[in-house]
Amino acid sequence: MAAVVLFFLLFGKSLIWPGGRGGVDGVRLDSKQVITDDVPAESVAGVMGGPVAGLEQLLFDSAKGAIDFSADDSAENADVVFFQENSVMAMNSLLPNADFSGFRKDILEYVVKSGDTPEDIANAFNINTYTLLWANGLKDGDIIRPGDKLIVLPINGVRVKISSNDTIASLAKKYSGKEDEIIAFNSLPESGSLKSGDYVIIPGGEMPVSVKAAPAKPKYSAPQYASSVGQANNWLIYPTTGFVWGRIHSNNGVDVANHCGTPIYAAAAGQVILSDGTGWNGGYGKYIKIQHPNGVVTLYAHATQLLVSVGESVIQGQLIAYMGTTGRSTGCHLHFEVRGAKNPLAGASRTIK
Repeated sequence: MAAVVLFFLLFGKSLIWPGGRGGVDGVRLDSKQVITDDVPAESVAGVMGGPVAGLEQLLFDSAKGAIDFSADDSAENADVVFFQENSVMAMNSLLPNADFSGFRKDILEYVVKSGDTPEDIANAFNINTYTLLWANGLKDGDIIRPGDKLIVLPINGVRVKISSNDTIASLAKKYSGKEDEIIAFNSLPESGSLKSGDYVIIPGGEMPVSVKAAPAKPKYSAPQYASSVGQANNWLIYPTTGFVWGRIHSNNGVDVANHCGTPIYAAAAGQVILSDGTGWNGGYGKYIKIQHPNGVVTLYAHATQLLVSVGESVIQGQLIAYMGTTGRSTGCHLHFEVRGAKNPLAGASRTIK
């Protein structure tokens, strides 16, 4: 394992396609990189059949469509893993809160080509469709045409022009972000001082509902308790339905992809110890942690809506959230972690019904 890690340290950067993203290439003009042509990325097999991971990013084929059947969190699918505190960890795990060292910070400008859709463009740049639409003042259903120029943000969230009355606190409140994350991503002074007329990016932020440019988010409904769910092992049930990617990444996590709004249920009874619906959160987006009586903690990430609060006791099969694409995600899916025990979703890809 030490030899494998050393290999990536020495040669990881040489494995990255010059354009910075698999499938697109571009040239840098001033502070923007203009993307003009599609260039096929080289296919490099990893030691377990997945993409080879450099220290900065992975080569991978972006998922197509609204459902993320390829577990599109590129940094979550690294082939190199190691063990830490009795849990399997991907070398490129989700980042600690307010750590954005692996992200580019510049804004790209993409020239639309024939056949492009907002979903395809967003997937190609590892952001979700909401982020692309918000950045360009578009809404669901708007038509894009060949030759149109679109702004592409480096991370899911919103880009805001600072006005004279803005503060870090007011921006965080208005756009559902976190103050420390805004400061860290934009390399602002620790005091959080802002300059009127500048732009900042709110990592994991969302446009206020009242803003006309924001695509309307549908409201979801589901039974409060799962009526029919499969048993995942001798004490956990499946937390949702959909396509199971199967590969371990991050903190003993596995992805399950389905439509946004798919219900997510507590895999076992326990107490909610974290329910955070604001900000980037190290890539988890909106997420929940449940502490179970045996000491194991389960985590449910990338949700679009959380339905339980810290301190609340839940029973097995209780509805706790709806599937989404918040945080480090380009398509709708659940990132499910089991901390302190085996994750029953790990293994071969399969579908949970």
